[in-house]
Amino acid sequence: MADKDKNSSTLPISRVKTIMKSSPDVSSISQEALHLTGRATELFIHELAKCSLERSHQGMSVGYSELADIVNSEETLQFLQDIIPRKIKVSEYYKMQEEEQT
Repeated sequence: MADKDKNSSTLPISRVKTIMKSSPDVSSISQEALHLTGRATELFIHELAKCSLERSHQGMSVGYSELADIVNSEETLQFLQDIIPRKIKVSEYYKMQEEEQT
């Protein structure tokens, strides 16, 4: 990976641009901003996977539960809680619903 061209990206730049343009606050995106956002996203994903792998009980694979544990335990990752929530049993969900209604 050290030999990898520093300008190349593993994320498709067109997809990154589409996601960035989906924000109503964005009118235009420079090529530099596009590449920097793509690279920053790759580094973020790499660090999230690395932390999850360190907590993994499955050896060299990362499961959903490790990702959810990281997201719910790290304060800096709280923004991902809606996307990667902890798994709960249906009975726990129903109990939560009952408590909210009372």
